Amino acid sequence: MGLYGTARATSQADLVVVGTVVTMAASTPRAQALAVSGGKVAFVGDAASARKRLRPGGRLIALEPGQAVVPGLVDAHVHMLDAGVMGKRCTLDEAKTKARALELIGQYSRAHPELAWVIGSGWALSLFEERGPTAAELNAVVADRPAVFYGQDGHSAWLNSRALAAAGITARKPDPERGRIERTATGKPSGTLREAAVNLVEKVVPQPSTKQWLAGLRAAQSYLHSLGITMVQDANVSPRMLKIYHRAASSGQLTMKVVAAQATDPGKPASQANDLARLRDRYSVGRLSASAAKIFIDGVLEARTAALLAPYHGRDERGTLNWEDAAALADLVSRLDRHGLQIHMHAIGDHAVRWGLDALAAARLINGPSDNRHHIAHLQLVAAADIPRFRALGVIANFQPFWMFPDEWIAESAEAVIGRARARRLFPFRSIVRPGARIAAGSDWPVSSPNPFLAIQAGVTRQSPEPPVGPPWIPSERVSRQTLLAAYTTGGAYVNRREHETGSLEVGKAADFIIVDQNPLTVPLRRIGGTRVLRTLVDGEEVYIHSSDRGHQRGPGPSSRDVTTGTIPRLAVRRPCCYGDRPSAGSVAGPQ
Repeated sequence: MGLYGTARATSQADLVVVGTVVTMAASTPRAQALAVSGGKVAFVGDAASARKRLRPGGRLIALEPGQAVVPGLVDAHVHMLDAGVMGKRCTLDEAKTKARALELIGQYSRAHPELAWVIGSGWALSLFEERGPTAAELNAVVADRPAVFYGQDGHSAWLNSRALAAAGITARKPDPERGRIERTATGKPSGTLREAAVNLVEKVVPQPSTKQWLAGLRAAQSYLHSLGITMVQDANVSPRMLKIYHRAASSGQLTMKVVAAQATDPGKPASQANDLARLRDRYSVGRLSASAAKIFIDGVLEARTAALLAPYHGRDERGTLNWEDAAALADLVSRLDRHGLQIHMHAIGDHAVRWGLDALAAARLINGPSDNRHHIAHLQLVAAADIPRFRALGVIANFQPFWMFPDEWIAESAEAVIGRARARRLFPFRSIVRPGARIAAGSDWPVSSPNPFLAIQAGVTRQSPEPPVGPPWIPSERVSRQTLLAAYTTGGAYVNRREHETGSLEVGKAADFIIVDQNPLTVPLRRIGGTRVLRTLVDGEEVYIHSSDRGHQRGPGPSSRDVTTGTIPRLAVRRPCCYGDRPSAGSVAGPQ
């Protein structure tokens, strides 16, 4: 027996790491070393006992001063597969002006004359007027073939004239249900599609090939591994995407642990729950579990499609609820819950949050309490009366901490559409944590940076991680770094129903952990975001090693992977919304 833990009596360690170990286990939060055997944590405790367990020829990693071991991080709301595919196309995330966005599009178009369509993503809504960018602007840089660029919010698309024609979008085309075609004063489509209207072009956009999907997946998971992420919940997965995940999991290409939230469609009957349950049973294998279902309740604030209890600032409208009525939503939720599927809801506005909680309460009343770990993501506006309902109903609050600081989005977009008073209530993190609700954390990548350490810093300080810093935004909603690290470890494991397997470093759990260059629980608050991941291990297998950390081991070991991130940008941008989540089955990467 070690000082802090126990070992398997008959096992010898394949790997021993000696140094500061942040276990995130309630009983033994700190240790001096850990040992790994057969992909599992075999010992957590004192350094001397750990060293004795190292088998002949095993690996020993001795941490340098300041370095630390932390459990593998969990992103509970990300669009990994979509981000991987779109990252290999024309990305506009770093364009700070309209002129720069057009310049990048023109450069990409000229560099790829072989493409039948020019496809990209990442334009910021704030670069254009309220009706969005126009076809004429896009025609100026791509006129010889169809072009479509998905907005940074994932709820908008920008088309040139050829793409509008290919999709059959004319002045006589009516707005689809739950969608909007932006138009000129004469009624002609201007070039921007909102919400479900985006699906009009997705029906004709060329699909990525299986080879492209798999290449995008490999790039995306490698990038996330370089940030210390070992498990994700992909927040909107179509049947086509699920097949890609299944192929990767079955062939050993899936190094990330993935829970797939299967897309639901408000246009289909509640019996779709049966189909999702069958897909779960068919495609869950290895590191992939298709055990969640995504319900998209409303839209986004920027487009005034988020559902609010009170009207938008200066308007009579209150946004859009994607379900015909509350009873229809409750019926689907109850059926999904009965099938044992976890429900992952998108809710931005306070009306949408209330509808989500009401539907989950109805399911609980009909089916009885369950352990399905239902959660609601984003939670930008939550009515005060609904805050205690999270704990009462056992609903997990899935926050995106990187959004919780004052920037141009809050100043130019949020306050403009909901007014200053409601903007001062955005992201009530501490208010929901204080009564005892469970929380998880995600990035919504590619909307914003998937770097968990930047997110932890933003959530702790409520200030920009980059200059100019400025005063904290709603400082009363700040939470501790321990709370945020738990959201990315034990909370992430819990929401994915894997807390007995991962999330903390305890004997018998999977050896999912990272080595970082500084302890995020002890460094100055404004340095947390600069934490660098040196190694990432999943089930004891090294899936990422930073080039600067090579050689800091003794003994043979499996070959390590060094990640090149050139195809996946390290974004420092954010636009609070839910990438690719629109009221239909589909994906911004192409029709499914």
